[in-house]
Amino acid sequence: MIPRRVFSPAAVGIVLVGVGLAPSVMSTSQVYSGTEVVILSLFAVSYNLLFGYLGLLSFGHSAYFGLGAYATALLLLHAPGVPLGPAIAGGTLAGAIGGVLIGNFCVRLSGPYFAMLTLAFGQLLFAVAWKWRAVTRGDDGFGGFLKHASLALPGTPESGSQHSLYYLVVALAVPVIAATWALMTKTPFGNVVVSIRQNEERAVFLGYDVFATKLITYTISAGLAGLAGSLSAIFHDFVSPSVIDLNLSTDVVLMTFIGGTTFFFGPVLGAVFFVYFGDFISALTDRWQVVMGLIFVFMVLYVPKGFIGLGRLIPSVRPRETRPETAP
Repeated sequence: MIPRRVFSPAAVGIVLVGVGLAPSVMSTSQVYSGTEVVILSLFAVSYNLLFGYLGLLSFGHSAYFGLGAYATALLLLHAPGVPLGPAIAGGTLAGAIGGVLIGNFCVRLSGPYFAMLTLAFGQLLFAVAWKWRAVTRGDDGFGGFLKHASLALPGTPESGSQHSLYYLVVALAVPVIAATWALMTKTPFGNVVVSIRQNEERAVFLGYDVFATKLITYTISAGLAGLAGSLSAIFHDFVSPSVIDLNLSTDVVLMTFIGGTTFFFGPVLGAVFFVYFGDFISALTDRWQVVMGLIFVFMVLYVPKGFIGLGRLIPSVRPRETRPETAP
């Protein structure tokens, strides 16, 4: 188990202070990468609700990231003066609604059937974004919508500076990740989700509504992905079909697995690795994705619990496995 002192208020406070002061000692490019890490961490955490907690492998999770990004961008573009708060809420809601509609079909299945159906829906939405040029402008994408926003939230970027955007993303993503952690590890709902993953027949026998629990979890996951997509759209001030394509869906699988699915914050570690190591490798070779793929294969074969699993090699820092591996 991780010693209790790791999660002491002092330790958490130090981390939060570090996150808050980081931009003051970082270059603009480093702040840019740090913001990407926070957004992708939220995206990876949302994916792990399905993969780690329900044991469902999805190949279409970027669909909800894209729905959130497009919804926020279109709101800002076509409703001049709308505050960022409602625009971000609209992106989050778009992801959640997509989760309800698509999840209603997907969560009835499991295993490869679930994976293939999520892939099919993801590719369907990608095709819509690609072909519906009147709305999405197809593969050209569109940007410049942030200037239409009424920047009414405290600390929002009046000039779109990297530092202001960093603080906006952190102020929204960090509390949401913390609330999700509390929901999945400190509440009866989290226990029910884990019991379904461990033994669905037993959960049915105990009287749990398995379908409803799966659908709720799927919807929460989609809503969080929508929020990540919304923040990404604001951060880049640009959207295109790349926010909803298969590459992004595979990237989040890689981040989540490399970081570790048996610990709630494992995907955050995976996002950090993906961004910074990816930047390092891409500066050395155009084939950086091949390197990432080889690392993923190595992790699958020899470190199946991800980087978090490496903590087991250190007796004093053995990660306590999250609820996906523990009995309710």
